[in-house]
Amino acid sequence: MYYQAIIAFETGIMDNEGNAKVKKFKYIVEAESLFEVNKLLATYLSEDVRDSEVVSIVKAPYEDILHPQLTPQYYK
Repeated sequence: MYYQAIIAFETGIMDNEGNAKVKKFKYIVEAESLFEVNKLLATYLSEDVRDSEVVSIVKAPYEDILHPQLTPQYYK
């Protein structure tokens, strides 16, 4: 299954009220369960020095993701 995770990263810039501004990014994660998604994201984010927060995880509406190195020969 594929999941879409939205992760908010702090930018290091403060707004007028003194709150840190964040920028949100969407990631596609291939996993069998939400537990596995959280585990993969925790590993991925542990290598990033920016403060981050997982905002949302939902099942992605994709059947498959075509990638040049992982795709069967008949797609080439």
